[in-house]
Amino acid sequence: MSLSKSVLAQGKRLLMEAALKLNASTRSLNALSLRELAREAGLNPNTFYRHFKDFDELGMAIIEEMTKQIRQPLRDLRRRAAESVAPAGTQLESWEDNPRLNLAKATQVNQATVKLFFDYVAANPNAFILGIRELHGASPVLRKALRQVMEDFAQDMADDIEELRLMPALERSHLYDISETISREMFQLSMDYIEQPERREQICLKAEKMITALIMGSAVLHGHGPTLMQAL
Repeated sequence: MSLSKSVLAQGKRLLMEAALKLNASTRSLNALSLRELAREAGLNPNTFYRHFKDFDELGMAIIEEMTKQIRQPLRDLRRRAAESVAPAGTQLESWEDNPRLNLAKATQVNQATVKLFFDYVAANPNAFILGIRELHGASPVLRKALRQVMEDFAQDMADDIEELRLMPALERSHLYDISETISREMFQLSMDYIEQPERREQICLKAEKMITALIMGSAVLHGHGPTLMQAL
């Protein structure tokens, strides 16, 4: 029983890897032919239907795998980065009470999470190429799934910003709007990071500055300017 499960998992993995390779070098998933995909995977075309009912289901499996690999690690890293400035068990102080500490914590989290995200992009370029392509592709199923992924990442970010006090307190709707913008911008910047390896350091710095500008600019817009000035 374990052997058949192993073979099944291997076939599924080979098809997913073949789809990523072909998608990155040619076109969207639904434009691929079954024979082309099977040939790239080194499998019989009929094997496809043991794992997926159609190309949308194949794309969903790739998106779910990518999300599983990066979503929770980003949340864990935010917490570790924050705790490197204010150790676990330390009473969290408001921005008004300790603006410099909170700014140092926010800066540390920003730098650490940007690095983790782009390290993952560099290790999985084809997955991000697929994501960008399918976000604007022909499949409504995959477009919806990718929009949901970005919404989930934004919700995670908003939760962590609020819990770890990475910016002055805002209404939840404003906080989510900032997080959603950051999520989408980072997703778009992933293509620059893949296609311009000679500029990767500058792209990381650009992302860090973009996140800082969005967060601090929104805080100023909502009346927290004096608090931020105390942190500088």
